[in-house]
Amino acid sequence: MAVITNQADSKFKIVVSAGVDDNNKAILKSKTFSNVKASAENEDLYNLGVAISDLQEYELTNILRIDEFELIEEV
Repeated sequence: MAVITNQADSKFKIVVSAGVDDNNKAILKSKTFSNVKASAENEDLYNLGVAISDLQEYELTNILRIDEFELIEEV
């Protein structure tokens, strides 16, 4: 059985550090942006993440790109 893939839309996520809790563990908060075009360049998404993080009161810790693929059985 062969499986083919179709690239669906991507997602873009920024993660910020909101300090530490009572147990001295890091508090991380994230925001995910859906419906990012699959053709968007990684550098553009990175620059967007940095620009958005500049508007936040917390420090940026991570920028993620999540690509989604649809798996289809080839007939």
